[in-house]
Amino acid sequence: MKRQLFLLSFLFMAFQMRALDLSILITQFYADHSPYIEVYLHTVASTVSPLKSDGDQNIAERQVKVRVLFKQAGKVIRFDNFIIESGRQTALKDFVALKRYGLKPGKYIMDFDCSDIADPTNVYRDSVELDITAELKKPTLSNIQLVADTIRSEDRSLAKNGYFYELIPFGYVNSRLNRIGVYFESYNTNKLEADKSAYSIKISKKDGSGNYSLIARNNFRRSNNEQDAITTWFDATYYESGTYMMQIYLMDGVKNIIDSSQTYFTKSNPVRDEALLSKKLIDEVENSFAGKLTEDQLNYALRAIAMLVKQSDVELLNRILKDPNTTAKTNFLFQFYKEKSPVHPDEYYVQYMEVAKAVDKNYKSGLGYGFETDRGLIFMKYGKPSDMVNIQDDPSSAPYEVWLYYDIPKLNQSNVKFLFYNPFLDGVDYRLLQSNARGEVRNPNWKKELYKVANRAPENTAPDNFEIPGGFNRHASEWLEDL
Repeated sequence: MKRQLFLLSFLFMAFQMRALDLSILITQFYADHSPYIEVYLHTVASTVSPLKSDGDQNIAERQVKVRVLFKQAGKVIRFDNFIIESGRQTALKDFVALKRYGLKPGKYIMDFDCSDIADPTNVYRDSVELDITAELKKPTLSNIQLVADTIRSEDRSLAKNGYFYELIPFGYVNSRLNRIGVYFESYNTNKLEADKSAYSIKISKKDGSGNYSLIARNNFRRSNNEQDAITTWFDATYYESGTYMMQIYLMDGVKNIIDSSQTYFTKSNPVRDEALLSKKLIDEVENSFAGKLTEDQLNYALRAIAMLVKQSDVELLNRILKDPNTTAKTNFLFQFYKEKSPVHPDEYYVQYMEVAKAVDKNYKSGLGYGFETDRGLIFMKYGKPSDMVNIQDDPSSAPYEVWLYYDIPKLNQSNVKFLFYNPFLDGVDYRLLQSNARGEVRNPNWKKELYKVANRAPENTAPDNFEIPGGFNRHASEWLEDL
């Protein structure tokens, strides 16, 4: 039971404080034949620190400062500064902002620099390339927006056509969202000969080989107009977890394609997936490495890949680990390795488990498996660090380790660092205290936490602005000075 609870807590690490995280969705539209973009910023509230308040501690407000730079040929041609506010909240809830910018046709670089006002060291940066197309001369489709919900609104700064469109952040359709909204616009269809234009929306699912298979289609006609705003919905109740492609086609009266637009999204549907996985094993799976494992071995092997499963499969893995159904466990495990190595999944499994068992042994702490400890998880996710320092003899701090990765391709980051410390002074239970890796735990008070362990008396408790005094072996500050 303890092992199961430990895994569940790991799989839902998203609720822990981590680096500032935003979903930035950019869509091009036209108004009076001139192009403009909508920038929809969805802020993950759990990654923003609350502002200090002398009032009701059950009410919190979060704010993010945003600077946007528009660049052409390396020069800044335009900028904008604004603040995204959560408002006063009693419950943690993500918050959004919507900005619109008119742009001339051409290529741009948009740089986003976002910072947590309560903690300026907590930042998010991104850079996006834009290619703004020229003025409209023929029937055209806009980009596609994936919609979670619509709310009537007359606030013109947020709404369009009398509605505020709540977009789906990160292109991730979670398990609670059983319908997917689609918003797009068409232009200049009144230049076509027929009275009505034909539209076709297709949704296809990506398989393990990277190919897409059609699973849903919606065909309809609409009267031709100079500009038309279109919203339609798809029932996603029975969509399996995975990656999907949405394509929209604009056609003339005889179904010749005039223009098209496409986007991608990820769906999570663990209930549907478990039902499918619980069916009988096919011969390929039964005769593979997965078909020969006992239930205990299956559970061990599944826990060893927990940190690597796709976001859309996290809830599913939680479900099948709690369920004694070995068919679902076997099918899930085989599919995971089949996607990693379509030709030799058995060999991939053997090689991976050799690493997992070694990490389990090296980082075991008495709570869960070694690959479920903080050091074990990081090792399994990113591999062996390029360099590390281990400090045991700093009299002012708990024992600690700093891991350095020169480059982590999956994060598109270099000079990535992780600070682990041993708060219980037992020599084995090292906790991740601070990191500059995207999506990992961050702690702006890591210095205070690291150096207060050896000084537990109230008079020695470090203040919020705690600074490490200079002296022997205080390397953590040097190794993490760029955070």
